[in-house]
Amino acid sequence: MHDSADAGSGQFGVPIEPALARRERLANMADYTFGQERVFPELVEALLTEVPEGANVLEVGAASGLLTHPLLEKAGYLTALEPSSGMLRRLLETDVAGSSRLSVVQGMVEDMPAENFFDVAVVTFTPRRGVGLLRLLLELAMRVIDRVVMLLDTEGTLDWAYLTKAATAQGFDVRLHMVTSQPGEHGERKHAAVFVADVGRWVPSLTAHDAWDVSDARELSVPYPAPRGSATRLVRYFLTGGDRAVLVQTDPRGVERLYGNLRTAAHRLAKDEITVRRHGEHIQLVRLPKAEEEAEPFE
Repeated sequence: MHDSADAGSGQFGVPIEPALARRERLANMADYTFGQERVFPELVEALLTEVPEGANVLEVGAASGLLTHPLLEKAGYLTALEPSSGMLRRLLETDVAGSSRLSVVQGMVEDMPAENFFDVAVVTFTPRRGVGLLRLLLELAMRVIDRVVMLLDTEGTLDWAYLTKAATAQGFDVRLHMVTSQPGEHGERKHAAVFVADVGRWVPSLTAHDAWDVSDARELSVPYPAPRGSATRLVRYFLTGGDRAVLVQTDPRGVERLYGNLRTAAHRLAKDEITVRRHGEHIQLVRLPKAEEEAEPFE
């Protein structure tokens, strides 16, 4: 279910088709659990520390489910996302597959409906590397309320350093935990990085591609069809601004869908802070007065 148009184009940092083909081959090795050489108890503990108890979690790159089980023990609900059909077959053969708190989905993050929101995204065994990790972070940041957590290799790669620098430049609050295992039988140790980007206060840049005029204006224009993540961008932008209300305009053909997406985004990101109204053929975002303030009428 991945986007074959992007496969091999370099958009994700590495050619995706060969990476997925390798996952399929490894999925057929019955005596091998994908990622087993990368996972150790201290790493699992570090990952779980970043998952709030009872959270609605998206696991990206679940593979055959090596980390799905411990994540499910901490999460209130878990959606396991994996592009490889072979890996999903292996995951569905595990004990956790029958849990009522687990959904298993084949595909990439870009395949998921833009209005799907999660508290936390945990990236476990993604096939993406290099700049692809930054693209993945930006995609996930539009879909989560709290944070994005990534398990990153440190052996033979500087992806962890590149991503930390690039994410900081993008305005994320970033934390990086370097995790080391206990010595093995011959004194060897495993190493990994747990990258965390807090997105609660992150405001995405509104690019020229989005073509939104937001400079001190109370009217925002969204192109039709609306770019992916438009509703989340608008709500987060509005939350960080000083306006009491803004009017959102778009092509009449897209008003109903954008209105629904804005209501969903406002509920997820700004419950009791923002209300969304229909205003003729436009949509209005209105900041609700705080309890200690006297309500003022909006024109």
